[in-house]
Amino acid sequence: MSTEDPRQQQHTGAKGQESSARSDDGFFGPDSVSWRVFADPVSKLGGMAALLLQALNPYMMRLFYKTTGSHDDSAGRDERTGRYFETVVFGDKAHAEAAAQSVRRMHAHAVWVDPHSGQEMRADNQDWLAWTHNTFVYALIQASNAFGNELTLDEANRFIVEQVEAARLIGIEDLSAIPRSVSELEKYIDAQQSWLSLTVEAAEVTRTLRKPSFRGNPVKVWSIIIVQDGVLSLLPDWARLLYGIEGRPMNLRSAARTTRWLMSLARKSQSYGELIGAATARVEDHPYRKVRKTR
Repeated sequence: MSTEDPRQQQHTGAKGQESSARSDDGFFGPDSVSWRVFADPVSKLGGMAALLLQALNPYMMRLFYKTTGSHDDSAGRDERTGRYFETVVFGDKAHAEAAAQSVRRMHAHAVWVDPHSGQEMRADNQDWLAWTHNTFVYALIQASNAFGNELTLDEANRFIVEQVEAARLIGIEDLSAIPRSVSELEKYIDAQQSWLSLTVEAAEVTRTLRKPSFRGNPVKVWSIIIVQDGVLSLLPDWARLLYGIEGRPMNLRSAARTTRWLMSLARKSQSYGELIGAATARVEDHPYRKVRKTR
């Protein structure tokens, strides 16, 4: 991967015009591990693995189904989620704060009371926010190391510490409880096994990841299925067991190797500087939440 300085990349807008100057490099910046991780193509696969882990929270999935309609719009949900993370990681601080504020407002309004138990469920539940944050960081590290964007232990630990800022932005109040190292993060992930489960809602949301369609162009279908199995290989053994795919270890290992090769091809098409330039340009042109200019 090219070592050219991403700050030297010219950012262009949708019409080919140079974008307006950034007010700052955001909460992470060009020298961060976060920029390197999120700019790499494998970050999207890490996001898919994180979704599979997050969906095992039975309470969160029930609330999701009761308070939103986005479970019927997976493409739109993925696009909005992608724009949010790009804005938080690559946007300047003002846009990152605006994006996070928008999501925190949505979480605050996502409230549902179970008519049977009387239990109030809230999307801004601190334990659920921590589970969402930690699974995302965990899955990104797993994907990076599995698919060719390897992180040293020191780099992985730095990434985890950097992402504490993302935890603050999303509304986690007790940041002292957020893991600060790979060992702490892995211990946290494995410690949640006792209360996780595969609900009907989770099975529905993750259907296409677990049971891909075989219709369409054979080469494209093959690539999609291989990559999806590569994503499944990132999950802990106990998570694969919950999803009923624990019995395919050889297939998943083979898929992971092929996915690594496919990601290497994707990575060769653009240098690191070009990947960073494209990410920051997308945020400047289409941030998750625009900051209005005031006089």
